[in-house]
Amino acid sequence: MKSENQNKIGAGKLPSFEQIEKVPPLKMILYVSMAGMGVLFFILTVIFLMKAGQVTNQKEILLPKLFTVSTVVILVSSFFMQQVPDQYQQDNLVQLKRQLGWALVLGFVFATAQVVAWFELDSKNVLFNGHTTGTFLYLLSALHLLHIAGGLAFSAFLFIKTSRASADPIRTLVFIRDPYRRMQLEMLRSYWHFLDVVWVALFFTFLFAL
Repeated sequence: MKSENQNKIGAGKLPSFEQIEKVPPLKMILYVSMAGMGVLFFILTVIFLMKAGQVTNQKEILLPKLFTVSTVVILVSSFFMQQVPDQYQQDNLVQLKRQLGWALVLGFVFATAQVVAWFELDSKNVLFNGHTTGTFLYLLSALHLLHIAGGLAFSAFLFIKTSRASADPIRTLVFIRDPYRRMQLEMLRSYWHFLDVVWVALFFTFLFAL
């Protein structure tokens, strides 16, 4: 009887609630937080589109060229971040440090490009306290940059940990056998990809709404 049940379609699969229960608490908090952030960005984007659609006599707002540059940069950074947990599974801390380092550097380049882009907007008289459309342009990009800052801080923390571990054989052995460290790297990758998707969505919203 037991063998017959195991051969049934879906046998051996855990029910959805049991699968959820097996998700580590920290991962669950991250997923819930990302869902909340997604809802927040969605609501603000809808308001932005409504305000942009109501504009009839405002001069055209040209997006800063650095918004395009930063979009390419964050996409490339996600390419490197994607490989970070994979290098951990292969016990290759040297390559892991390299991939994480590139993602970190490109993250800082993205953040710098965003700030410089605000100065470009300001030079074109697109002010935060000006028309509502300009206000939401600053607000959405700044809110995204704030979440990027959190990702950069966590990336820097893991980069330092990885660098110290890779410099010592004993620390390397402990590092690559630590399931908590692996979970941290997987969480970082998920969070970084989430911010990547959010920015690309915002960029194309800005591009076609303005």
